[in-house]
Amino acid sequence: MPSLENSNLLNSAGSFFSKHLRPRGHSHGEIRALARRIRAAEKSFADLNNESIKSKAYSIRESIKSANDIRIPTVEFAGLIAESVFRTNGFRLFDVQIQAIASTLGNVVLEMQTGEGKTIVTGSIAALKTLQHTSVHVSTTNTYLAQRDLESLADLFRMLDISFALLPEESNEAASRRAYRSQIVYGPGYQFGFDYLRDQMHLRQNRTSRLGLTIVNRIRGTDPHSKLIQPTEYPISLIDEADSVMIDEATTPLIISLPSKRQEQETPYHLAHKIAEQLQEGDSYQVKKPGSQIEITEQGDRLIHEQIEGKSRLQLSRPWRLYINNALRAQLVLKRDEDYVVVDDEVQIVDQYTGRILPDRTWQDGLHQAVEVKEQVPIKPGRESTTQITRQRYLQMYEMLIGLTGTARSVTHEFQQVYRCRVSEIPTNKPCLRKLIATRFFADQDAKLKAVAEDVVKRHQAGQPVLVGTRTIRESKIVYEALVAKRVQPTLLNGVQDQEEAEIVADAGKTGAITIATNMAGRGTDIKPDEDALHAGGLHVVGFSPNYSKRIDRQLIGRAARQGQPGSAQFFAAASDSIFTEFESSLSKSMPRRANRHGETRNYSSDLNALQEKIEKRDYQQRQDLILRDRWMDSVRESIEKQ
Repeated sequence: MPSLENSNLLNSAGSFFSKHLRPRGHSHGEIRALARRIRAAEKSFADLNNESIKSKAYSIRESIKSANDIRIPTVEFAGLIAESVFRTNGFRLFDVQIQAIASTLGNVVLEMQTGEGKTIVTGSIAALKTLQHTSVHVSTTNTYLAQRDLESLADLFRMLDISFALLPEESNEAASRRAYRSQIVYGPGYQFGFDYLRDQMHLRQNRTSRLGLTIVNRIRGTDPHSKLIQPTEYPISLIDEADSVMIDEATTPLIISLPSKRQEQETPYHLAHKIAEQLQEGDSYQVKKPGSQIEITEQGDRLIHEQIEGKSRLQLSRPWRLYINNALRAQLVLKRDEDYVVVDDEVQIVDQYTGRILPDRTWQDGLHQAVEVKEQVPIKPGRESTTQITRQRYLQMYEMLIGLTGTARSVTHEFQQVYRCRVSEIPTNKPCLRKLIATRFFADQDAKLKAVAEDVVKRHQAGQPVLVGTRTIRESKIVYEALVAKRVQPTLLNGVQDQEEAEIVADAGKTGAITIATNMAGRGTDIKPDEDALHAGGLHVVGFSPNYSKRIDRQLIGRAARQGQPGSAQFFAAASDSIFTEFESSLSKSMPRRANRHGETRNYSSDLNALQEKIEKRDYQQRQDLILRDRWMDSVRESIEKQ
């Protein structure tokens, strides 16, 4: 793999085959024709025994080395994979799944609706790509899903004589190095990125080692690259939930940080917290929206510095103004059970997009310590960044990118512009029967909460299973308490994705079940309503609050009415929801004025859509700015190296 400093963007790299297919893609007619050829090839292998299947896989791999037209062995191998799926899983791939596999000749993001079998399609694509490439990295959102998916596909890979491995959950360089030598490697997306950064640290240390070591290594036949965790080639990445990984999470770089070597005093944090409590908004500071940026006024500056006059023994690790700014941000902006939770006297960050708890992540520049003071828990030593890379830059290093998600259309331009990925929409196997009910709008949270509770209880009594999706852990607790007060017992789910969470979500389709979860909890787990639940209308999804992105709303809605089953979804909104208050929308003022005696107001759906589009444009610009900063840093590094 190229070094961090010298790596090229994807548009100047890649094999002849993928480079020439990426820009134009294929028409729907071409894809369907290719899928028919794959299906015909599948039928031709029906009489082979399992051992012959393995032998045929070997002969196809050998034939591609001298093939003038690689499409012929590619179609043949895809048919062999489809037949192997039947033998190892007991079902035939749907025609639309074959079309999805046929759509991956170049960089592409497949939009497949929830419940359409992305797991088996991903495994089939991974197997197909081993025909031409030495390694395929399959990224999932977490280790549990990676392990679950790989276990379900292991027999398929064995039948095709393909080596596979799972990245170890704990940081283990020797085990990771062994895993990367397999043809197919499954793991959480962030783990691939962090292993890359660890390799960069190793290469950087090797470059700064003593003079003449490179020559000595050559004489000894020692290759410093042999100590790398990952191989030096980066052929293909298959990315599950691609819009979350490649778009939403791309605003946060991958960073490896180590405990700071500096000995920090805790006194400045406590003093800053005490001073911040005395400051008045307007006179001493202002909170600018959106983003809740805090600006300290001149009067605030004078008050702050008056407080530390005479404290000559106060040892600061950063500017005093930053201590105060962090203390204010901790008190005014960051909310418990929304931005973070406190577990066993530790502050743990909550991911803003998924609602998941991230125990290994910390805020930088003293902000984490400011929150610890606020929550009166032990202050942990600060951490210092050692190396980092944007997710965009990391993914651009792959020769080929293939993503799968249920929501890609609205960000087609960004997939193309940043990753050179076209978007291909895969039709559902059966017509979608989902019923979308118009959003209801309310003057305040109390009126909305009452309406949600009444609606959920009514559906529960009729035997219809209900999944209530909330933006935050705090909201999930509020809904839970409201339903318990109505003498029903919902299941509360938030925080960490693991086997227990997946099992809870899988049970959300039982007759009369009520499940409350942060929006993304259990994503990747199929919810299968039982027969009585289907007769009652199928799974009903309640969106307790609209999200900043319409795509995330669509992801939540997609949990209902899978695979041609009945189902429904509806959102509720209140003037006090953060999407209205955070972005200073006029809706937060006009909605209460037009409410009836029950607190419900008129339909503001068009206004809400316009606001979400505005926020999405802002987020897009932030991601573009991040890319530009990353490129600027590259130019700085290159100029330093040349000196």
